[in-house]
Amino acid sequence: MLFTKRLIAFALVSTSAMYAPSISAQYQSTTPIFQFRTDQSSPFKRLYFFGTSGVRLDRSEYYFVLKKEEQLKKGAQQFELTIPRDFYKRFKSATLNVCTMQRGGFVRKTKCLDDLGFASVFNDEKQSVVLSLDNVPQGDQDIAFYASLINPISSGLYQFNVLAGLQKSNSKKYLGSWLVSVN
Repeated sequence: MLFTKRLIAFALVSTSAMYAPSISAQYQSTTPIFQFRTDQSSPFKRLYFFGTSGVRLDRSEYYFVLKKEEQLKKGAQQFELTIPRDFYKRFKSATLNVCTMQRGGFVRKTKCLDDLGFASVFNDEKQSVVLSLDNVPQGDQDIAFYASLINPISSGLYQFNVLAGLQKSNSKKYLGSWLVSVN
């Protein structure tokens, strides 16, 4: 008699556990206590980028985008990208390209439209790459710095900065930063 009561109680508990929503699913749907948000009033300017993968040691294609509103008015001919330490060696061996681009969304795919001629020089002390364009792109197009590389081993939040200037002058202006998350 005691055995049958325990068996019935066990059966009821196990069937209710199978059909009830799990506790972990309830916790996954809650909002996090801490969210990272940049201070919008600071001189930090967040730029748009697109990456195909954010997983460690996974091959990824990155499009670091400068929208037409974010570019210099006179048309910059020289860009300096400062690269985080974990990405720098991978950038040196990566496939780099500068192009005018089409930003993707639900209907369109993010892709390069026209390649722009450029020369690149890597600066190991600053961990940056200077990209000098052969021709100034038209002012009504977005520019993308395309890189095909393998993500670093370390997970984290990586900040890429871009400075722009004219070919003749040494002064460069800060245009913004891209924040890349690798999990």
